[in-house]
Order: sequence, then C-alpha cells, then structure tokens
Amino acid sequence: MKTAQRRQRIPSDSDVRFIEAVSTGTVHLLVLMPDLGPHVEPAVSIPMDGSGRALAGLLGTPTITRCGLRTFPNNPSAEARHQFTARFADSQLCGACYRTLAEEDQQRAFEHEQPCGAEGGRR
Repeated sequence: MKTAQRRQRIPSDSDVRFIEAVSTGTVHLLVLMPDLGPHVEPAVSIPMDGSGRALAGLLGTPTITRCGLRTFPNNPSAEARHQFTARFADSQLCGACYRTLAEEDQQRAFEHEQPCGAEGGRR
C-alpha cells in the first residue's frame, strides 16, 4: 500500500519536479530537498569503477513521488515507464499528489509549461 505524505509544507528552497507515467499520461509531483552538503557515507557510496555498479545503483533506486508512487525516471531505456517532464496539461496532474500539498504550496503544482494548443499553452 502506498503511503502518501499529508499536507506538509514544501521548503521554499526546494525544487519541484514532475514525473509522467508514460503508460497513463498521469503526472506526479517530486520534491527535491535542497542539498545540505555531503550526506552519503563513503562506505555506502556506489563505486564509479566502470563495473556497471554505479548504473545499477542509479536504476535500482526508485524515486518516490508525493503520492507514494515508486518511479524510475532516471532509467535511460526506451521502455522506461516514467520520465521527467516540464510540459503537460493541468488535467494530467495526479490528484493524490496535489492533495498532499499544503494550501500555501498548491500553486507550485501548476508552475509548468502547457502543451502547444492547450489553453494557456505556448505556441
């Protein structure tokens, strides 16, 4: 069962990203907290020795969206089920992700480009 975050404020210096589920077109919210410096212990770092373990680590670690969906948007394969996006129609936004936002943060869910031809879209 997915565990959604509930109405937590997004720190003002956080980055809000959007991840589209390719099969459904639903767009989910991802909040990236500001980098607070080195936080990975060297003993658990992924080795960058050309063995492929770095890529396996990148692809094997899911990104968790606001609604609790586990995604893999960094997967470079053409068959990837999720991808980062910056342009989509407001109607594609995941309602569960939106409901996790505090009232003061809800406008951040609509800070994206509209597709061409959509109301308010760029041509």
